[in-house]
Amino acid sequence: MQDDGRSLEAPEAFHSLAVRRLLSRHGRLWAQRVSADHTSIQFGLLLCLVRSADGLSQSQIAEQLAVDRATLTELVHRMSAQGHVTVSRDPHDGRRRVAALTEAGRALLMDLYSPALEVNDRLFDPLTAQEAEQLAALLRRVLAHDAAPGPERP
Repeated sequence: MQDDGRSLEAPEAFHSLAVRRLLSRHGRLWAQRVSADHTSIQFGLLLCLVRSADGLSQSQIAEQLAVDRATLTELVHRMSAQGHVTVSRDPHDGRRRVAALTEAGRALLMDLYSPALEVNDRLFDPLTAQEAEQLAALLRRVLAHDAAPGPERP
């Protein structure tokens, strides 16, 4: 006898689908209120770099943004081509490449900052400040578990 699907979990049971909907909502809000030309990960890169006068190694940025090195390399390359970031060899360790914010990058960050804060707030409007912090802590825990070393899952 073939299963008619009634024994399967409902879509609401899949937290991953809720995460997908939240990401979709974030993408819509970002494009509408912040920028259709610059992504939130580009904003994250600028935000990382503004806090470091000497720039950051690509490894440091990848860790702060929780992205893989290949993604970060492409991101830095794109932002460098747009004139928002410079890339140079670390004078202390020639193997490392260091990215730094340009004045154009700083200006872009300042243009994006207030609307990005608004999107951040709107995304979590239904929650109290305590609930929003609790959700953020839970998300950090889930993401830390994913990044933790351990046996590969099939």
